Formats: sequence, structure tokens, C-alpha cells
Amino acid sequence: MNKQWLFSKKLDLLFLYLPIFLTWGLCFAFDSTFADMQIPLLVWVFFVLGVDVSHVWSTIFRTYLSKDERNHYSSIIKLAPIIAFVFTFIFSWYSEDLFWRILAYFALYHFIKQQYGFLKLYQLKSSVRGIRLRDEFMIYIGTLYPVFVWHFLGDRKFNWFNTGDFITFPILSEGYVTVFNFLYFGILIAWILELFLLSRRQKTLFPIGKVLWVAFTFGTWWLGIVYFNSDFSFTITNVVAHGIPYMFLVFYYVEEKKVIQKNDSQSFKKVTVSVLWMLLICLFLGSSEELFWDVFINNERVDLFGDWQEFYIDHRFYRALIIALLSLPQITHYILDGFIWKGKDNPYIKNIFTR
Repeated sequence: MNKQWLFSKKLDLLFLYLPIFLTWGLCFAFDSTFADMQIPLLVWVFFVLGVDVSHVWSTIFRTYLSKDERNHYSSIIKLAPIIAFVFTFIFSWYSEDLFWRILAYFALYHFIKQQYGFLKLYQLKSSVRGIRLRDEFMIYIGTLYPVFVWHFLGDRKFNWFNTGDFITFPILSEGYVTVFNFLYFGILIAWILELFLLSRRQKTLFPIGKVLWVAFTFGTWWLGIVYFNSDFSFTITNVVAHGIPYMFLVFYYVEEKKVIQKNDSQSFKKVTVSVLWMLLICLFLGSSEELFWDVFINNERVDLFGDWQEFYIDHRFYRALIIALLSLPQITHYILDGFIWKGKDNPYIKNIFTR
């Protein structure tokens, strides 16, 4: 069993870390250019539509479009969209601002838990784990400190969904943030050093893949939220570090499960065609979803979707109904994602990631 990487050295570097590293480069190259302006259309199409919205739909290949998975998770698969619709309709009918605020915090929780989930998968590979600084603690420090700065510095020029969706208390000064930054990265360095010493003591391989996952979590959340202060940098770091690893995880799981079930390897061509079809379906469904959002609710992307002002809904009841329907993919994805990746509930996960 490969004890250092989640998929393999080549796949981890190519699909988990290279996209994130490239977004860091884009931030340093173009943040000042787009700092005080709306995200350009092409950037929005590639990152938001192509990655963020599309990755949500990839969940269907782990759930609704798989007979085995439908049977295995039958209860939650049926309940999730019902729960999502009812609560979304109630909150958006009562107050759209309240709905977007609740959804923003739910999305934040989901994004943090995905970083935690990948860490748990990496832990299946290696027994080298932090003692004084636990691996799980590192994920929460890496994600929650930038969110803490966002809430208490109070000068961020971006939001999660809508303006003011996070509640801010501007009581921190830049001086305190500078000190906290040194502590933040000092904790990361101390954890890496502890793992290095433990691996030497246990005479086992240093878990480089897991270390990169945690280090890139620190880097992405800090750069996107604390260091840079623009909608451009927050958006691209946020969606790439979340969406691309997730889609690759789903596609990898689907194809490896076929190998286990058939007890035979698949050709590179067959896997490539299968993954491309899944990707195209995600892009089509994601684009369709965004079209409906723009036609009925937002009317923001006229240059992409056209002018549909006559279909814009401002009636409170019907607007809440449409928001509830269009939010179903996203919120259902959030709910299902908390269940379908738990190894104790699914033997395929352990088989796939410990082979």
C-alpha cells in the first residue's frame, strides 16, 4: 500500500496541489488588477460556473445515479432534498437576507469539513499522526483562524454569497493580526517538525501527502481571506481548493469501484471517456442551474445568459419557492457529503484507499 499519497504521487500533485498552487500564482499576478472591481466574466465562468457550481452536481454519481449507492444510502438520499426544500422555502420566504446568511455559514461548515474529510482519508494511509498537535486540530486552526480574522477585522471586501452574509465585529487591529499570523504559521511548522521526528522514531515514511494537504489548507485560506483582500482572490482560491479535489475524488471513487466490482483493471481510454462524460454532465447541469438562477432570481449575467427581465420574479411567495427549488442541488450536496464519505458506513472507501 502507498503510505504517503492519497491516490498516487502523480495524481495527488496533479489534481490536488497543482491547481491550488496555480491559483496562488494568479492571485499574486492579478489581485491588484481586479482588487476593486467585479470579477470578470471569463473568470466567473471558469471558476464559479465551471468549478464551484459543477462540482456540486458530481455528487449524483456517488448517490442518485448509482444503484448500489442509492440502496446503501436510501434513507438520507430521500430525506436530504425534502429537508433542504422545506427549510430553504421557510427561511427565504421569511427573509432572503436571513436565508443567505444561514446558507453562508452552512457552506463555511461544509468547506471546513471537506478539508477534514480529506485529512481522514490521508490518515488511512499512514500511522504517523501528531500527538502534541493533533492532525484534526491543524485543519481547524488552518481554516478557522482566517475566518476569525474575517469576522473580527471587519474590513474584508468580499463575501461568501451576498453582501453582509457574515456577521462582523471590527474589534481587531492590523497589529494583532500580524502577531497572530506568526503564531498561525509557527503552529504549522511545529506540527510538521513533530511528524518528521515521529516518522524518524517509528522508522516509517514521512507522510508528505498529508502534510501537503494541511499546509495547502493553511496557505489557501490565509492567502484568500487574510493576505489578499479582494473578491477575485477569495473566489478563485476558495472554489479551486474545494471543487477540483472533490470532483477528482468522486471520479476516482467511481472508477476504482468498477475495478473492485469487476475484479479487473480498466483501460486508460475507457476511464478517460467515462470521466469526461461525468464532467460534461456536471458542466451542463451546473450551467442550466445558473441560467435559471439568473433568469428568475438574479438578472446579473445579461452578457452571458441574455436579458430575461420579463421572467424576473419579485412576488415573495413564488420567489421563495423558486429559491428553494434552485438551492436543492447545493444544499442536498452539503447534507449528503456528511454521510457518503464515512468509511465505517461504506466498505468500498477503505478498499479503494488502502489498496
